[in-house]
This record gives sequence, C-alpha cells and structure tokens, in this order.
Amino acid sequence: MKFFKKMNENELVNWNKAAILGFYVYMLLLFLEFTYNLFNDSRLFSIPFIFWSGLIVAFGYELILNLRTKLKFKK
Repeated sequence: MKFFKKMNENELVNWNKAAILGFYVYMLLLFLEFTYNLFNDSRLFSIPFIFWSGLIVAFGYELILNLRTKLKFKK
C-alpha cells in the first residue's frame, strides 16, 4: 500500500535545496534568538514562530522550485 508517489530526480534535487535553506533559516533565527536573549534577557521570537518559519520556508521553496521546473518542461 502506497501513501505517497515516488519523487523523480528533479523533485529530489529541489527538496534537498529546500531542506538546506530551511536548515539555514533555523540556524539564523536561533542565532538571533540566542544573541538577543544573551544581551536583553528576554525573547525575540517565540518557539512556535521559529519552528513554523523553518518548515514554511522549506516546503514553500520546494513548491516554488517544483513549479519552476514543471513550467520549464512544458515549454
């Protein structure tokens, strides 16, 4: 029983790019949060904001890359 279709080579490459970007967004936001907390003893971002922003960036960028790839192949 299959729940998901197999990813083709382009989708796999796009996902790898998006996952790396999402990871860098997490690292940047955590660095800003830690630095702000170190100097001001309060929070800059909430934990759910950091969590959801990384996921939204990763999945959103993958969607954009997949749409651009499909539009290239249609031409």
